[in-house]
Amino acid sequence: MKESNWQSLRYQVSKDIMNTDILCEVLHLPEEALAAEKCLQHAFEMFRQFEARFSRFKKDNELWRFNHSHTYTPSKELIHLLSSSQYFHHLSGGLFDPSILPTLEKEGYTSSQYTLPKNPPPAFSELSLTHTPPSVTKPHELLIDFGGIGKGYIVDQVAAYLTTHFKNFIIDAGGDIYARGTNTKEGYPYWVVEVEHPEAEQDPAALLLLTDMAVATSGRNRRHWVQDQKTKHHIIDPRTNESATLDFLSVTVIAPSVISADVLAKTLFISGGDQAHILAEQFRVPAIFIKDDGTVIINSYAQPYVWKAP
Repeated sequence: MKESNWQSLRYQVSKDIMNTDILCEVLHLPEEALAAEKCLQHAFEMFRQFEARFSRFKKDNELWRFNHSHTYTPSKELIHLLSSSQYFHHLSGGLFDPSILPTLEKEGYTSSQYTLPKNPPPAFSELSLTHTPPSVTKPHELLIDFGGIGKGYIVDQVAAYLTTHFKNFIIDAGGDIYARGTNTKEGYPYWVVEVEHPEAEQDPAALLLLTDMAVATSGRNRRHWVQDQKTKHHIIDPRTNESATLDFLSVTVIAPSVISADVLAKTLFISGGDQAHILAEQFRVPAIFIKDDGTVIINSYAQPYVWKAP
């Protein structure tokens, strides 16, 4: 089959789901056109259903009911989200913490669906999860937000679904990206992914050549505001219960899964300064750091993925 026989089908929405831009592109053969259309429709329905169930900006959904409970019987998806959160919470030494919902509200990223607890909120470690039978027990005032892990999770789920039908596709949900296979339509043995520089007038920080890999970026340029004459953003440092350090404009991580790339990028961003570089080296994380002054640092583990001009 010649490269020219490959066709592309792209679906894209802007700010309609999870308040972000979502693009899915599937490469298919002519006889697969109808299947590609049906699969992309289902993929976007998966995104919509996830938001409907787990967004903290919605009332009476699954997350809201869980947050207002002490003992809860979780769905399969909620178990996956909570167990993944526990894993990354432990791996990051507590820097990744999904129990920051009260802090997000306090810092000005409000949802209007929650009443903040009067006392200091309980720690995420006080949540107890059992798989057989499925059950979660937590202090009633422990409030969870999946904003730091949810997008990566659902992109991975959509990628797993599309993989059962197609070999080559790319998903981009507001910078959380999974590139499957290769760009056969253009004849490239990879997908080209641009790492945006947060300063709009700058050229891209890097061009990544990816196949069967994920990339995610965490930065303070997407969601930020001013409160009490201070610049705030949605990435919270659980050590201070405030918006994280301003050492970086953004951190980009390459990983086998989007959920890993997403959480690791946030963890490194929160770490800040030299500690972020040390952690990336310690865990061999391919990372691209853009410092507050605009300087781009590409560590040795990310270099193999970066296109270099001849």
